Formats: sequence, structure tokens, C-alpha cells
Amino acid sequence: MLPRIAVPLLAAAVVFFACGPRSPNAIATARPRAIAKKAVVSHVVIDTTNGNVRFAIQVANGTSKRVELSFPTGRTHEFVVLDDKGKEVWRWSSGRMFTQSMQNRLLDTNDSFEFAERWSHPAAGRYTLVAQLNSGNYPVNQQVEFSLP
Repeated sequence: MLPRIAVPLLAAAVVFFACGPRSPNAIATARPRAIAKKAVVSHVVIDTTNGNVRFAIQVANGTSKRVELSFPTGRTHEFVVLDDKGKEVWRWSSGRMFTQSMQNRLLDTNDSFEFAERWSHPAAGRYTLVAQLNSGNYPVNQQVEFSLP
């Protein structure tokens, strides 16, 4: 017979392994890249007017069928700015908290959506924007160079 403490410890271990962390790219690595590029079309926009910089990643369904994007967490997108030496100078998600629940987004044919954020008070210089869509099944990662006077 098992000692009294063994049963609760065994139950806790089962719950931990059943609900524990998963590999964030498990779905992404299972899908061929060619399908991901054809199904989801993305476009990055950088607007440098009014002293602030506005970044946007526009995502559209590039197929004649409905596409379902899966996001493993509440962090659906990311914007990172690198200086001309490749050093990170700004990250949109820095200091933010995100839900740990999965979410899905349906895109009908010719449907699109946009994630947009602002970078306030940037210094003059040459930069590279890294824009990401953190979808598990249709990830997007684009880099765009820009400069500020």
C-alpha cells in the first residue's frame, strides 16, 4: 500500500505534465513553409509623421478558402526596432503582460486585419523593423529598413 502522501504527489505530477508548458512552435514546424506563405499574405507599414512612428502589420487571406490562425498566447504580434549595428533599441512587448490562453482568428476569403502600434520619441537614425505575427500555424517574420531625420 502507498503511503498517504504518495497519492496527492502522484496526482499533482499528473496535472503538472498534462497542463505544463508546450513547445511554442510545435504547430508551426509541422506545416510546410510554402503553404504558410500562400495562405497568409502580410504587408508591413511604417508611418513616420508627427514625431511618432506607427508600425502596422497587415495580414490577409491569400486563398479561396477560410483560414484559421492559431495564437498560442495573447501576444499575437511583435514589433522590434534594431539600430544600424543590429542592437535592439525598442520592443513593443517590453514590460507588457499577456494572457496564456490560446486564441484563434478566422479569415474569410479576401478578409484581412491589422495590428498597429506606436513608438514614441524615437531618435534620428537608420533602423530596421522586425515585424512578427506570432501565429502558431502561419507565422510571419518580416524586416523593413527605415530612417528618421
